Amino acid sequence: MLNIFDEQTTSLTARLPPAPRIAVIGSTSFWHPDSAVTCRLIGALLAQIDRLILLTGGVSGVGESVGRSFFAACGSGEQRTFHVLPAGCVPWDYGVTLFAGRNMEERREVLGRMAPIYLVIEGGPGTAHEHQVASKRGATIIPIGRTEGHAGAIYPHTAKPTAAAQSDWDALGSAEPSEISAAVASITRAIIAAGE
Repeated sequence: MLNIFDEQTTSLTARLPPAPRIAVIGSTSFWHPDSAVTCRLIGALLAQIDRLILLTGGVSGVGESVGRSFFAACGSGEQRTFHVLPAGCVPWDYGVTLFAGRNMEERREVLGRMAPIYLVIEGGPGTAHEHQVASKRGATIIPIGRTEGHAGAIYPHTAKPTAAAQSDWDALGSAEPSEISAAVASITRAIIAAGE
């Protein structure tokens, strides 16, 4: 039997283009000095992956930085950037804003069900909630350990996806922003190609 969050997820995903999806979750403010540039570089490189759909939680910080960079790199062609916010919130000025839940807690339940791949950058209790929902469903988690926060806490304990190169996975924990962003793009491509 489907619960309300599963029903909302089914309804929203039906509105997305039939293409690979990745969700970015993380802090609403930057704490690590390299996080902002890391997010911008990741967004630009993910946009180069054919037809990839980016989902954000519709908040400032990590989601906005990756989202705006991804949106700008995609250009004015096919719509590939989507945000998920609770009902009644103001839509973003870029991408497509979808609405789920009555508050952020309910929205996190839906966002945590919407993608097969989750990119975790920094993050606190809200990110931990989304991560828990996504993990319970068997989603692949890509934590950027170097950014600390929730991502740093889960990086040492998160299994490397089988398709990912060990060198790319290792870069997530200690490399510079340009290397991290290249590793994220490489890992994402490998996961999509392998159907993980």
